[in-house]
Amino acid sequence: MPIPKPTSGESQNEYVGRCMHEIASEYDTNEQAVAICISTYQRGTMSKSTQERVADKLAGVHLLAGLEDACWEGYIAIGTKEKDGREVPNCVPADEEMKKIEEMKGISLAEYPWDECVLEQTDRYGSKDIAEKVCGMIRSKYGS
Repeated sequence: MPIPKPTSGESQNEYVGRCMHEIASEYDTNEQAVAICISTYQRGTMSKSTQERVADKLAGVHLLAGLEDACWEGYIAIGTKEKDGREVPNCVPADEEMKKIEEMKGISLAEYPWDECVLEQTDRYGSKDIAEKVCGMIRSKYGS
């Protein structure tokens, strides 16, 4: 089912309630559906110039509001992806991401310096926020 559009004069709470009613069953968790609804409302109520400024600031990185809580435990949201014609959080297993980074670096993640981690992962994901989240997970798990 397509994501409904906000109507003129509809508050964010009203819209999210209506949106959730229509799309919640299509997502793995309510948090994912809420993130989609909030993002859709905010995009729908922004002026064109504000949307362009936000797009310029993101420099091609597309993140949804509330994405940090969109994944279940043990997974991390790395932006969004298209699934069955819908935009959904791209939830990937945190352990797999850690293994990929360790393989790419060729070192133990316990030896991965914070500044280097943030810089390299920002290049990889295109977002400093995602990079810091990934590096934070590395630091909490491996103690670097």
